[in-house]
Amino acid sequence: MATLTPAGVDFVDDAPLTVETVLTLRQPPQRVWDVLADNDSWPNWFTSCKSARTTSEPGVGVGATRSMHVDLFKVDERFIVWDEPRKWAFTIVEANMPIADTVVEVASLEAHDGGTRLTYTFAGALKPWLRPLTPVFRWRFERLFRKSLAGLQPYLDSTDT
Repeated sequence: MATLTPAGVDFVDDAPLTVETVLTLRQPPQRVWDVLADNDSWPNWFTSCKSARTTSEPGVGVGATRSMHVDLFKVDERFIVWDEPRKWAFTIVEANMPIADTVVEVASLEAHDGGTRLTYTFAGALKPWLRPLTPVFRWRFERLFRKSLAGLQPYLDSTDT
């Protein structure tokens, strides 16, 4: 695994590659938060996720870590923001495919029309030799997040009690 340069949430503001996906969900923010914070559930709804596991104790909060296998990528992540039920963010610390120097992902939740507006932001800085391909990577990540996050509403519906 290649080591990436960790960053804070401010990296999103200046990242050369950002992809933002916005969903409006029927459930309230706390319900959506509970699913996002449950690493074990990700393969059930994030359609590109092959596996997810907590790798720290405690498994929640700033400093918590997890391992994810999403699409072709295997990554180790460390949470840098944990503001339940409004916002979490992580930075990728290691990845099997060294295409980026830095990656930060942020999930922001806000109450909206009795449900939740989820804004999921991917921010990255590609390796210098890949920067000419930024438009291709943007297209690929837009597609990946749009498709994968689309599984969240059906999963929420199927697990509501």
